[in-house]
Amino acid sequence: MTTSNHGYRVRRAFTAAELDTILTDLTHATSTADLLVRTVRAVFGPLLADHGATLDDYTAAHRLDQADYAIPVNQWQVVAAAAIQRAVEWGTGVTVSVDIANVMPSMYDDPAAPVPAAVAVDRRPLVHELHVARDATDVIAAAESHIDALGRYYGQASDIHLEALTSWHHQLARLFSMAFGARTKISRDGSRSLFVHTASGFTFAVIFHGSRRHCTEQACAATIRDDGTACPPRPGAAILAHDHTPSYPLDAPQPGHWSFHS
Repeated sequence: MTTSNHGYRVRRAFTAAELDTILTDLTHATSTADLLVRTVRAVFGPLLADHGATLDDYTAAHRLDQADYAIPVNQWQVVAAAAIQRAVEWGTGVTVSVDIANVMPSMYDDPAAPVPAAVAVDRRPLVHELHVARDATDVIAAAESHIDALGRYYGQASDIHLEALTSWHHQLARLFSMAFGARTKISRDGSRSLFVHTASGFTFAVIFHGSRRHCTEQACAATIRDDGTACPPRPGAAILAHDHTPSYPLDAPQPGHWSFHS
């Protein structure tokens, strides 16, 4: 995209009727690929017609340069928002929000350009299907049990318990998001971690990051195992010859938090 005022072949606002036709055409898209094709044809059709051309005049050897054309910023944003909203049905709104910039013309500022009143249409399917593997249900139960254990040991109001609780529930809520489609498969990815595959093809993991038990002496880099023995966290790390004080007790549940990884 560009907002510079170079020698555009066509630089103008769509009429209200042209913009309405463009937005209506996008509602008829049947897939993400079809949506992007429709966007290009609907947007560039009127602009190319201004100099007697059509999209069919362009080929792989004679490509259309989108930067040669410009429409007002507010109309550009309306078209982009409509395309992204349409893609919600297939869980590809995030992808389209990136791809749309590569298929649209340049922009220039024209506050007086006509734009329609915003109309929010909920394109999400009525049902979000969550397929949770049996081993994933065990992970969810284990995570909840671990958080309960942190609360009992360190206190319900402790930073350790609250960090684990809020991070886990934040990631659980993410599983219900329909941003990547309405069919989500959840499987085990470790004793306290999950692997998630969405309808759009996007995959991510909800990973538990357990805190390393280390010696609290500042000059000592020792990692303390569950049996109380010390080991270096990396080759060459300094371990002092002293009675190590672990950062959390040997018999305590492991502090930690969950995070999103794509």
